[in-house]
Amino acid sequence: MSENVKTSPLRDKKWLLWLLTAALGVGLLLFGGLSGTDQEKAEEKTVSPATLDPETYARSVERQIEDLCGRVQGAGEVHAVVTLKGGYRAVYATDSQSSSGGYKNNTVLIGSGSAEQGILICYENPEIAGIGIVCSGGGREEVKAQIIALVSASFSLGSNKIYVASG
Repeated sequence: MSENVKTSPLRDKKWLLWLLTAALGVGLLLFGGLSGTDQEKAEEKTVSPATLDPETYARSVERQIEDLCGRVQGAGEVHAVVTLKGGYRAVYATDSQSSSGGYKNNTVLIGSGSAEQGILICYENPEIAGIGIVCSGGGREEVKAQIIALVSASFSLGSNKIYVASG
């Protein structure tokens, strides 16, 4: 007596789904690392003084302000101008030592002789000196107050450094 054993179509589909998932996982493991070594990726992110442009930073902040303020109800079309105080500032590693007169900070140096140099930690963005905003709703006090508070909070800037005008 022979029995006909039928496999359910659902069971066959589950097996196929598991097989495809495993193949996809192996493919990602094999081909996912082909975009470059970790060192190459780190070199791409390295910032040099030559790539730091204060004007580019100012334009970027202006676009952020325009996008942000444009979302304020009643603001209308927004145009912003950012004035910077100075440029990028290099921040070097320091070592603090306590003494009888308080604390003394010394820059950490590597190398010797004429090759001695500080350890660069990062570059700080230029300080924002002031922001001028012109928008079609800038003549209404409630819109002006919202924009000043929004920009002040977003950029940690005193409200006395932000001016909003009607355009």
